[in-house]
Amino acid sequence: MKPSLIAIDLDGTLLTRSGVTRADREAIAAAIAAGVEVVIATGRSWSESLEALEAIEASGPMIAAGGALLHDAATGEILDRSVVHPEVASMVASTLRRHGHVVHLLQDARKAGCDYWMIGDDPVSEATRWWFERHAVDARWVERLDDVPTLEHTVRVGTTAVGSMLTDVVEEIRLELGDRVLLQAWEAVVESEATGDRIHLLEAFDPTVDKWTMLEAIARRRGFGVESIAAIGDGLNDVGMVGNAGIGIAMRNADPRVVAVADRRTGPPGVGVGDAIRALLEHD
Repeated sequence: MKPSLIAIDLDGTLLTRSGVTRADREAIAAAIAAGVEVVIATGRSWSESLEALEAIEASGPMIAAGGALLHDAATGEILDRSVVHPEVASMVASTLRRHGHVVHLLQDARKAGCDYWMIGDDPVSEATRWWFERHAVDARWVERLDDVPTLEHTVRVGTTAVGSMLTDVVEEIRLELGDRVLLQAWEAVVESEATGDRIHLLEAFDPTVDKWTMLEAIARRRGFGVESIAAIGDGLNDVGMVGNAGIGIAMRNADPRVVAVADRRTGPPGVGVGDAIRALLEHD
């Protein structure tokens, strides 16, 4: 049965170093022409996703920040959000600062007036600066947490580090906050093209945040069951949607935890998404 909706991750899935390939763009266009809704579901913010959204001429909803934000893909308007409790955001940020990490505070730009508040005067990786410049991210820098006007619009608290420097701080936050926070930590898919260093990420969310939660909400609004959703992904924040979708598809390069919950596999970035979509449409 042809799915009603196909959810597609970006990094490690749809995006390659040179953007979205022609083969994948054509497959997405074919799905839309066949009446299938295509939803980008990514850990990136909306502004960081524009290279892909524009390439596929995305419209309708898109899921950003790992499921913390639901946007109108074309305009960036925020349709729904899940914020980190201000006390939890403060505790995570304080712990990161105590360990000498610059805090990346992603906020609801509609309310906060910017994408990120960057907290701390310690040096950040060249990869972070390169990333912000490449995507024209609106980031504002302050020295102290108290300099941020409000934490009420925070959807994610995070940081980046070179190597495995985040292991201890992850465990400290888990011990301190338990199930009051959802923590995700992994090596970045995009290696720093500025330095060649391997960059590790730590991201803290409200415990309810997941790409799948947003996909369920979209299905309810559209009036179809979740068994009509197909999801394609590769990383830790794709486990929920790949595992719960009617058809979950893991990329060839997927994390073993994604492979373990997937119904099928597809090829690598550049061809994998297109191959998966064509297979879905052929079984209509």
